[in-house]
Amino acid sequence: MAMITLKKLKYFESVARLGHFGKAANECAISQPALSMQIQDLESDLRVSLLERRPEGIILTPEGLEVLTRARKVMLEVDGINSFAQSLAGLSGTLALGVIPTIGPYILPQILPCLATQYPELKFTIRETQTLRLMDELIHGKVDLIIAALPLDDNAIETMKLFDDRFLLATSKNKITPPAKHLSRFIASEQLLLLEEGHCLRDQALNHCDVAGIQYGEIYGTSNLSTLVQLVANDLGITLVPELCLEVEANTKKISLTRFANPQPYRTIALAWRKSSPRAKHYKEIGEIIKALNLI
Repeated sequence: MAMITLKKLKYFESVARLGHFGKAANECAISQPALSMQIQDLESDLRVSLLERRPEGIILTPEGLEVLTRARKVMLEVDGINSFAQSLAGLSGTLALGVIPTIGPYILPQILPCLATQYPELKFTIRETQTLRLMDELIHGKVDLIIAALPLDDNAIETMKLFDDRFLLATSKNKITPPAKHLSRFIASEQLLLLEEGHCLRDQALNHCDVAGIQYGEIYGTSNLSTLVQLVANDLGITLVPELCLEVEANTKKISLTRFANPQPYRTIALAWRKSSPRAKHYKEIGEIIKALNLI
């Protein structure tokens, strides 16, 4: 009789998701030969080939795709059992929190100590990456909660608004910045610096420019806010920065900050979790704790 274990399914899911045995072995904290042997055992148990092994990586067979779908359902159910047991006695154990890079450095140092005091039996693990990847990991049970900017459009996800984070225009002190009502023309005449593609903050900034009818030319992208601010400080362009990051990133005498005229552009920061999670009540409590901190 086939011995299909949860461990083998987890190993297979990791290989299928990452598309690489070495990366999956590193994620699972196991040697690559041992991981490969576990996958072979799973294929032997099921009497089907799950993967096509190629020099450039792996692809799933049709049978592998079906097993992957079912394996993920099994893993979510097991996680649900664990979460249900933990929910009966309050929050304890480990909670995987995902956060996007344009929020994490500015919010985690404030909320984690507070949550540690409120939930002394709870240990947080942190995952920082871009929104789309976080949503995928949330849906598939890799993280339990995420903090990101709306919209987070997926029927499997429930969201709770935390606060609105307004944008300000950041320029070098060497530039003469016009009053708020004339910012559109000013932005159109300058080099606009934004985060690289894939960051929701970039999309939100460009959306504001489009809605406001602001023209912009070629856009240079960087991977983090700190680099953007340093480029602006050295008079290499201008950018839009969220209010949340000002204390950390804009604490320099080389930067001028200007608020936009009303209605000011903003992003909405939210907490999100799977609708199916039995810990939903506790996640809402965490959301209320964060909101009470009045981070902006």
